[in-house]
Amino acid sequence: MKKVLIALVVLLFAVSVYAESRLDLSGQYRMRGFSMENFGGYYSAPDFNDNTKEDETDYFDQRFRVASTIKVADGITAHLRLDFAEEKWGMEGIHSDDGDIDQDRAYVQIDKEMYNLKVGRQYFGLGNSIAVDSNDVGIQATLKFPVAVTLGYVKASEGGAIYDEYDNGSKLEDTNMYFANFGYKAEVADFNGFVAMADYGESVNNSFSYRENTVDFKDGDQTVIGLQATAKLGMVNLNAEYNYFTGSVNDASLNNGPTGDVDVVGNQLYVDGNANLDMVKVGAELFYAMGTDKDDEIQTPMMLPSYVQGWDGFIPMGGFAGTNIMDNALGYQSMFMLAPNAGSMGLVPYVEFSPIEKLNLAAHVGYFEPEEDSVTNLSSIMTAVLTAKYKLYDNVGLIGQYGYASPDVDSADANGPQDFYADGEKTDDAAQGFYGKFYVNF
Repeated sequence: MKKVLIALVVLLFAVSVYAESRLDLSGQYRMRGFSMENFGGYYSAPDFNDNTKEDETDYFDQRFRVASTIKVADGITAHLRLDFAEEKWGMEGIHSDDGDIDQDRAYVQIDKEMYNLKVGRQYFGLGNSIAVDSNDVGIQATLKFPVAVTLGYVKASEGGAIYDEYDNGSKLEDTNMYFANFGYKAEVADFNGFVAMADYGESVNNSFSYRENTVDFKDGDQTVIGLQATAKLGMVNLNAEYNYFTGSVNDASLNNGPTGDVDVVGNQLYVDGNANLDMVKVGAELFYAMGTDKDDEIQTPMMLPSYVQGWDGFIPMGGFAGTNIMDNALGYQSMFMLAPNAGSMGLVPYVEFSPIEKLNLAAHVGYFEPEEDSVTNLSSIMTAVLTAKYKLYDNVGLIGQYGYASPDVDSADANGPQDFYADGEKTDDAAQGFYGKFYVNF
């Protein structure tokens, strides 16, 4: 009830502001349908098992999103984005989520000739939003030099309380992330070089989900150094990004096991190349990420403050069911980490075709292998996504997709990993599903 009252106050304020022509409103209504089988989920273990029934899901969901921009003064704006009625059909009765309203944007912006400043709850992303991809609270400022410089601060966690220590001496220190991006636009290419550093203060609440695992730790740090570039070479479009991760978490425990210091590592590359040939677009995506077989190392595909959010700003391979086929089949960011510490080597050719102006058809077919195969039974996985997009009217459209993922699993090794086995049997049944979306943008 409290959140409903807040929303009413916001809407009444919006009406008064709109009367002064200082308010811009936009948003989207969407309704989605899912029919899925043998898919695991973001932070769950992969499934691929015809013998289980709880992975067979058929449902609809919806969301009504409203975004507002209030013009405060010349170059100064206030931004608010609210999500109403975000629910699965038939799960909430006559009201959606008991009046719950998501507020994922609430910030002010000062945009002047030489700089841009944003303060509040906003989106933070670097490069293609692979390494840093957070919807969080903080500050980012861009200095509009020939080499644009963006500096940012993210308050990822207060440690569980606004004080830093319990009376018994247990710590509740903060987690902060700092970043810098240097962007340069040349005649043939655009470049972004960036660095981000996260400082995990000592806290009894430090924990993150690591696919089907949970890691608890005392404190630590993590750094990423990245380079991203886009270029147009004749009819060929290129987009590439490289990320290098380093850091450590101290007194770490995996699934309540023994504790010890663990290095956080990562070394990965993404390349997308495509060409437009009249009505047809052909291309391919390349994925490479080093794994590790060391007991005192954890591979990460992104900065941990972003990883625990699962925001999913990076959606490759044509997307599927609101995210992408690999995230649905193997877990979040699995295109760079097929299994914990396994890394990845993958190639995804694709073709897009528009037979008429309002219709776009696409096919993405992928093949992936682990870079470090000693830590998983998974030998390879093949994926396919077929997509059709049709515009009914301006700002109104339909999307339909079919997704397929089929793993190849090695024989069980009594002394090795058993991650793709259940009750002594391989879990290598194909996952497949249908997805549809109806949307109205306003």
